[in-house]
Amino acid sequence: MAQILISEVGEAAAREIMPDANRFNSLNRRDKAEYIRKVIKRMKQMIGIPKTYSILVSCGQKCCSANTRHKALEIFGNSRSLAEFIDRINEHKLGGGRLKLKDKNTITGGYDRCYCSMVRHASTPFKDTTYCQCSTGWYKQLFETALGRPVKVTLLQSIIAGAKTCEFEIKIDTK
Repeated sequence: MAQILISEVGEAAAREIMPDANRFNSLNRRDKAEYIRKVIKRMKQMIGIPKTYSILVSCGQKCCSANTRHKALEIFGNSRSLAEFIDRINEHKLGGGRLKLKDKNTITGGYDRCYCSMVRHASTPFKDTTYCQCSTGWYKQLFETALGRPVKVTLLQSIIAGAKTCEFEIKIDTK
């Protein structure tokens, strides 16, 4: 996150948003979550919500590993249809393992637990779903790589914001 933040807002602003970032790895799990909570609050205050979302989406895209993208691309290449791709990607537990084809251009899915090691041990729910825009970036990277088309990912609810599950809608660009 720090590298993306620096590239987007500059080193001075990034240091103000993420003070003592070099100590992050030494924090315990709960303190890491609290640190991230404060970083998100400062990001929204200093650079605004749209820029904060954009940075978090970029973080999520980077978090979707090359191995995961390669596996999704391979599965898609060996699938005869989008429905078969979704079934097969679920078998491999990519993207939460419970993706569904809602219609010919819409996929729904989500997670039954928070996979993010930086925040899943938060002592209390986050105020909103801002941080979880990184997961929209993860899904975006996964599906755009596999399908070779743009997708729009919408976060519907999030575990760290108090929901029982994380839920997403993925719209495939038809152009």
